[in-house]
Amino acid sequence: MAHASHGQSEEALHLFQQLKGTGILPDEITYIGVLSACSHSGLVSEGQRHFKEMKAVYGIGPRAEHYACMIDLLGKAGLVEEAFEIARSMTIGADVAGWGALLNACRMHGKVEIGECAAAKLAELDSSDSGIYVLMSQIYASKRKWDQVKMLRTVMRDRGVKKNPGCSSIEVDGKFHEFLAADVSHVHSEDIYAALKNIYIHLKTEGYIPPP
Repeated sequence: MAHASHGQSEEALHLFQQLKGTGILPDEITYIGVLSACSHSGLVSEGQRHFKEMKAVYGIGPRAEHYACMIDLLGKAGLVEEAFEIARSMTIGADVAGWGALLNACRMHGKVEIGECAAAKLAELDSSDSGIYVLMSQIYASKRKWDQVKMLRTVMRDRGVKKNPGCSSIEVDGKFHEFLAADVSHVHSEDIYAALKNIYIHLKTEGYIPPP
């Protein structure tokens, strides 16, 4: 799990083979680590093989977490339709992690219709999550569907959903400075915003169109 969390898929899968060689039977937690490792490195075929092996060889019924790993794996690889089929066909029903992974894949690959379905499912589970609306707005914006972007803003306002403020940090001369969106607490805020405005003007002259 540690290797998988840090993107060290080769090491994680090698340890998995060692584990099986000792005669220790893998359990459902083991397979979350295996599938996560495959997802981090885009090992689609290997992930699919392990997913089938889990039940066929060891009799481990996949849980929502295993399905979420497979949805994430397929989605990142651009196989969004296949990921959607997994989410839609689950007898136990995809959870927030599964539908969230699918929605993020739709953002990555510009899949509007599947994204709308994933967003609707997520809204059923938790309509107050601002991330749903932000991701869907990005999908619409990537296709220049500005009317839908405005509609989502209206829905957020009507439901009282507020976007969590973004936070950035920068290190200057060994000292860290933290900033929130629309933050004016920094001692050099005026200079910072003046510099940002200048950058923005230059970007516009180069034809840059900022996202909504």
